[in-house]
Amino acid sequence: MIKKYALASAVVASAFSFVPSAQAQREAMGMFYQMQMAPRVCGWQNAPSTAKLDAAITAQEQGLRVTAADREAMRRAAEVALRADPTNCAADGMLRMMFDEAVK
Repeated sequence: MIKKYALASAVVASAFSFVPSAQAQREAMGMFYQMQMAPRVCGWQNAPSTAKLDAAITAQEQGLRVTAADREAMRRAAEVALRADPTNCAADGMLRMMFDEAVK
């Protein structure tokens, strides 16, 4: 009986420790959505295809069990954040460098 309680306690503790990690991963999705929409929002004419980035985002969404409503809310927030700071669209900025690495 004590072993069952100990095991249950361990499972609950590990579940709670996973929640912040999953939440942090969900919050990091905003950066990926910004990279995905940056060529359109920023008007980057020479940007390569986002196909590889799109596939990575889809896999991450599936792993995190992102719902369509969550995805739409995160995409809206990412677009607002992207448009809020004009330096995000700089051709030599951090977002462009991350984008170029992500689509290689």
